[in-house]
Amino acid sequence: MKEKDNIQFWDTSALAETAAIRSRCDAAYIEAQLKLRFPEETMRVISVSINETGVYKSTSHLLLKLLSGFSPIKGLPPYCEVQLDHQTGKFTERVTVWSPLAWNDRFAGTAGGGISTGGMQYITAPNNTVRGWTLPFALINGFTAATVDAGNVTGRHDRAVDPVTHELNDDLIENWRARATHFMTLFGKAVAEILHQRPVRYAYMNGGSGGGRQSMVEAQEFPQDYDGIWASCPAINWSKFVLVGFWPIAVMNSYGHTLTPDKIGYFRTAVHDSVGGRESYFKLAHRVDFDPETLIGRKTKDGPITQMDAIVMKEIWNGPRRKNGQRLWYGFRPGVKFWNVGLPVGAFYYSLIGKKPKPFFLCNNYARWITRDPQQDFSGITMEEFEALFDKSTTLFAHAAGDKADLRPFAQAGGRLIIDHGLDDPLIPVDGTIDYYDRMCRLHGGKESVDEFCRLYLTPGDGHGNCFGNGPGITESDGMRVLIDWVENGQAPGAMRVVQVKRLGGKTMCERVQLPH
Repeated sequence: MKEKDNIQFWDTSALAETAAIRSRCDAAYIEAQLKLRFPEETMRVISVSINETGVYKSTSHLLLKLLSGFSPIKGLPPYCEVQLDHQTGKFTERVTVWSPLAWNDRFAGTAGGGISTGGMQYITAPNNTVRGWTLPFALINGFTAATVDAGNVTGRHDRAVDPVTHELNDDLIENWRARATHFMTLFGKAVAEILHQRPVRYAYMNGGSGGGRQSMVEAQEFPQDYDGIWASCPAINWSKFVLVGFWPIAVMNSYGHTLTPDKIGYFRTAVHDSVGGRESYFKLAHRVDFDPETLIGRKTKDGPITQMDAIVMKEIWNGPRRKNGQRLWYGFRPGVKFWNVGLPVGAFYYSLIGKKPKPFFLCNNYARWITRDPQQDFSGITMEEFEALFDKSTTLFAHAAGDKADLRPFAQAGGRLIIDHGLDDPLIPVDGTIDYYDRMCRLHGGKESVDEFCRLYLTPGDGHGNCFGNGPGITESDGMRVLIDWVENGQAPGAMRVVQVKRLGGKTMCERVQLPH
């Protein structure tokens, strides 16, 4: 069996269909019961159906099918699907719940990514080498699971800024920030209990990147929602880190000097060579400091490395700073490839034509929240303008940072938290997560106190939320199995199995264990 197909972490063989559940899988009945539980909320059950074909076929429009794949999802147990709309201010969020007819008494909160909280486009085939469980992944393991579309994104269109008035849609931003995920949890648990006529015994949440941010905010602000949370490469410190994608562009613009793709790649290779080569570099758990000026005069395909090349590279590696040299936030470590050519993935990318540096789309989207201009172009941003934008961001969106380090209410409620982050993450600088963990340790009175409820895993060579990077990462089944064992059996996590697979074909290349930080 390939690692990606190793998706069964819960033994469902002894589960039996709940008595009379089919009669309760009814829209009018479920809506009436939900309104009894939540009399102050405006909601409407849109559809309820039983699927016992073993197959899920997406009913989304063509664009969403292209994003999530055309292939039907197979091997599903019989389940009841409930879709409901919940009114929040002027807007509506859509919650989708899948509850197996034979249930293990546990609830699974799923998440989205970027500025999307989830929704039908996140109903994708289970893949054990991608972190962040989906509805099918949880369902196959006997969980009732839920996803929520906060309504703030339609395809790639961000609705946070009104295109006419240029005012912020505060309700949509709050839905994205925290509210939609919280209500998904409340409604999802309630639907499970209404259908099965028994309480949820344990609740778990797991998401990566933007979904990791959702997971962390749940622990920070709604400590009673979940017994166990696993946040992978979490997009916390939101109001600080998202703008980091502008920093390399701001440096190049300010110095009037573009570092070409070949030259920035040459600097990266030199970092690897300084510690014994690529393979050695991706096994290291610490930052490698490297002086780019030592390469001045070296020949590349784009000509020799110049002093200006070295100055620009050093500024980029140093990360965002004020004019006086004070650090604003963390950049990417030397040796990490945080750019691409043509493919618009990474902190920034180079256009195919002209090789012009351009920011990751998420940087643009969020920066437009700050300036309230849904069409603003930031390609010409300078270091001075970056500093002003950063200050405005941390003032206007401090509440959306997801960086509250006081998790005492979550710990006192018995919650357990696993955080992991790949050291080779090209989208979210890992040092931001380490900074958060260190602040948490200081606030909680030391690492020993934090160890009682939280474990941080930093995985060398591992990229952004999957096991097909430059080093091994935690698989979905292993992470969930360890979290559940901690919550339900008191077995604190120690050495965790990590795996590296080939992106194409899925062959396992490396397997070892990783100790917590």
